Amino acid sequence: MNKRSPAYVMGFMVVISVIFGLGIALVHNLSLGKMEQNTKLHRNRSIAKAFDLHVNGTSALDYEKAVSEAIKQKTISHKGKEWTVYLRAQGKADVAFVFQGIGFWDMISGILVLSPDLSQIINIRFLDQKETPGLGARIEEQAFTDQFRGKTIAWDDPERRFIIG
Repeated sequence: MNKRSPAYVMGFMVVISVIFGLGIALVHNLSLGKMEQNTKLHRNRSIAKAFDLHVNGTSALDYEKAVSEAIKQKTISHKGKEWTVYLRAQGKADVAFVFQGIGFWDMISGILVLSPDLSQIINIRFLDQKETPGLGARIEEQAFTDQFRGKTIAWDDPERRFIIG
């Protein structure tokens, strides 16, 4: 067979594409469970940090236990839309909700913890972002998130209001 013939080149490309495609599909399917575990760990870790929860250990189960014991999750609906709200189960009555918006490359989602009267930001943490490391991804750094702590939300003053939606 002539290795320079179009049929050989096309056949070779098809065989290589099928082999590597199957390899990628296999790796993807084998790692789905681990990816779901890591997503759940990151979410629980972000919620724990947002509420400043004490976590005994660093494993996924430790974070899951800390969040499930200290935080109640509720779904509220208004005008056909649903939101997940997190409430501290005991002690301080902080309220948190998940927010999202468009970043430069993709959606950014986070959790915003407010005081019980919804007038002050207690903490903010990001659940998912795909921004450029060293640039936009710096939103997850404490130096960025700390600038929101203690900010008041002027619900009655349209000039100073945070718009959510």
